[in-house]
Amino acid sequence: MSAIRHGLCAAALLLAPLALSACAATPSGPPATANWGEPRFAAWQDTDPAYRFFPGDTIDVTVHSAPELSRSALIGPDGRVSLPLLGNVMVAAKTDYEIANTLADAYARDILVSPIIEVRRAALGPQNIIVGGEVNAPGLVELTGPVGALEAVMMAGGFQNTAARGDVVVLRRQPGGGLMMRTVNLHDALRGRSGADAIQIRRHDIIFVPRSTVAEVGVFFEQYVSGILPLDQAFSYAIADAITND
Repeated sequence: MSAIRHGLCAAALLLAPLALSACAATPSGPPATANWGEPRFAAWQDTDPAYRFFPGDTIDVTVHSAPELSRSALIGPDGRVSLPLLGNVMVAAKTDYEIANTLADAYARDILVSPIIEVRRAALGPQNIIVGGEVNAPGLVELTGPVGALEAVMMAGGFQNTAARGDVVVLRRQPGGGLMMRTVNLHDALRGRSGADAIQIRRHDIIFVPRSTVAEVGVFFEQYVSGILPLDQAFSYAIADAITND
């Protein structure tokens, strides 16, 4: 939930959600500089960031100072929602708090005086990831619940015989657009070793299973991922289609 008030109450409303959601970032996984040279990745951070909305999600917008403007809104393929008196407003890749702030600012421009806006998550669109490399059914995979890297690979048909199960790569976007990378040892996970797959896959993650060594992720990055900022639903389908039909 997020609420925004223009005026003297703004500071108090800003501080409350930040205090509740603050958490320390703990880097893990491989260093930012990969041992095969370019591309270079940001250090992995195992944080639990606030949810960011993407096309296909639905939000409930409550305008407390003008209830007749409140409604549910679907985020369209272009990342915008259509709201009364505002028209189309870009909200993709923002948190509920950031969306509320954006809408409050928009309404405050010659429409409402000191608007109070609340945004809640109503429904989520497809929670898709991409699995590529040495798996039997590479492409787009829809998440139906919390999964780790091993479950994600199995959802993509499982490993091919040529897969390097000990060096599976997970790529994830940072909120600012940078790409993080870490490797997981799914060979150990298959043997039931505790902690071998200690990672929860998130929406828009990319999982790459190399043929022999992790160095192949550089080729994969250049062929499918480089230049895609941010990774959204439309790009997800484009990459998945390229991987499947390669």
